[in-house]
Amino acid sequence: MSLTQTDIDSLLNAATDLADEAQAPSASTPDPAPSASSVSPPPRAQSALARSMPPEVRRILSLRVPVIVKLAEQTMPVSAILKLTSGSILEFERSADAELELLANNKIIGEGQAVKVGENFGLRISQMSSIKNTIEALSE
Repeated sequence: MSLTQTDIDSLLNAATDLADEAQAPSASTPDPAPSASSVSPPPRAQSALARSMPPEVRRILSLRVPVIVKLAEQTMPVSAILKLTSGSILEFERSADAELELLANNKIIGEGQAVKVGENFGLRISQMSSIKNTIEALSE
């Protein structure tokens, strides 16, 4: 089955509506704060939400998209870029402890601090856009 851009936009709008419903205040007690390694709702809540979604929306939500953590940026003349060599250091007008931006589809969807996880780098998210804004960023 082939989907048109209109079909995809319609499904993303449906996902946004479902996200709004899922974030509506409830009478239940709040969940405990997530751990640093937790990135998804508890399996019970996730499966209940997944069951309420049409199969097309579930399929779109399972798509893998690249996310980017932006350290800093600046503009440089091409002549300066051509002079860069191994070992060159670029200095940015940004504090080393400043929050880093989390992007999806080149749109900011959150912020956080750089962390070291074993031998890898990671991002401890301190602020995320709403699910609705995140879905809108992905659909543009």
